[in-house]
Amino acid sequence: MKVLKAINNNVVSCLDDRGQELVVMGKGLGFHAKSGETLCKEGIEKIFRMDSPEEFSRMKELFAQLPPDLLELCSRIIDYANLVLGKRLNQSVYVTLTDHIQFAIERCRRGLQLPNALSTEVRVFYPEEYAIGKQARELILAEQHIDLPEDEAASIALHIVNAEFGSTMNVTMRAAHVLPPITAILESWPNLQLDKDHLYYSELMVHLKFMAMQAFSPESGSWSDDTLSSLIEPAIPDAFQCARAICTYLAQQCEKPIPATEQTCLALCIKRACR
Repeated sequence: MKVLKAINNNVVSCLDDRGQELVVMGKGLGFHAKSGETLCKEGIEKIFRMDSPEEFSRMKELFAQLPPDLLELCSRIIDYANLVLGKRLNQSVYVTLTDHIQFAIERCRRGLQLPNALSTEVRVFYPEEYAIGKQARELILAEQHIDLPEDEAASIALHIVNAEFGSTMNVTMRAAHVLPPITAILESWPNLQLDKDHLYYSELMVHLKFMAMQAFSPESGSWSDDTLSSLIEPAIPDAFQCARAICTYLAQQCEKPIPATEQTCLALCIKRACR
């Protein structure tokens, strides 16, 4: 890797072997890094490749502005989220979450609070991400001596959800908003005996969250592929009618149709979650 610029003592902008720009992080990497020199790979802890030039520019700007201790703290929060969730989050979270935490700390120092109207929904439907948000608050209190409002746990969790689904904050918030009504339809539907303690119920909740995210996404991508609707509906009529009601509600909220194939897939998930 060829050094382009030392952003700070721990972050360096480089060119890889293909001439593509990337940002690397490691303790003390920027101390003696000089433009045009080859960067020693031994001290590299993280490598960042962003999807767009705008994200890349914002990352370099943010990393240059932030105190190293806060940058390192945010990095550890994201590492912790990767570990807890068992997946690699989209690298854009290093920009979005770090940016959010920086401004949350600044607001708190000024005595400003921005309540999160979706705190309850996030706590109920994204419990793992919410727990990560709570842990982040504790770390920020311990290391930055700033006691962020409790709602910040939900705000941090929403950024984690964005990075899980590769979504935007607008899509994530709209999806979280419709999950309580969707769940109410599901749990009040007659003749369905849902087993909330069963693994399939948890899978159903994951499916509903993904479905809501996909519905509000500007680019819906590929929905579930299923051509057996006419055969499946008579076999599981209650689950199928419940799925139809959920899809009708979701279509009204996102103002576009939900494919019949997705309705069939949801019906099967509902049936599996029943006793």
